[in-house]
Amino acid sequence: MDALFHLRDMIASLDVPLTDDLCARARLPRNDALYALPDVLPADAGALATAYAQSTTLAGRVLLLRPFYVRTVLPALCAPGGGAADRNACLAADAACLNSLARRLALSIHVAVRKREALPDALQAALRTGDPVRVEEAITNLAVEAGVIARVEARARKNGAQDETVRRLTGLYADVLIPLSRKIQVHGLLAARP
Repeated sequence: MDALFHLRDMIASLDVPLTDDLCARARLPRNDALYALPDVLPADAGALATAYAQSTTLAGRVLLLRPFYVRTVLPALCAPGGGAADRNACLAADAACLNSLARRLALSIHVAVRKREALPDALQAALRTGDPVRVEEAITNLAVEAGVIARVEARARKNGAQDETVRRLTGLYADVLIPLSRKIQVHGLLAARP
């Protein structure tokens, strides 16, 4: 499990720039006129996780994450508004957030590999069923997830984020980013089944 611990440390180090970027983005309004999305989008977080895990480049992953970011992350993070003066700042902040998010989620694939190598009994049993829900239950570690939320909250406060931004950011992690990370791990584990 040392490798898994090391990966968790790496994820923690990537949460720093992601939290910084999300805090910076939260200071700006959400100008919906800036974001045209493609007609075909992943149906849900599971479909996004599958497509994300199958993509092998950062650019490809950022492209996959963009609709999710526009439809899910921005509304959860930023107040609506914005004008021409905010346009460049918003787009630059969005690019930074998307790159940080793609790098952070990429480690989910490696975490799945390490969990598979450790193969605890509960995970073995869940993998044998092929049921994504059981696999997700087997890999969920609530103590680790609580640590992630605490780390994000501390980093957001260090960035000078207002209480409302801290609440939105920790909610985004708890309700969206951590579950998506788990789904990416589940995809990796099920795809690697013998």
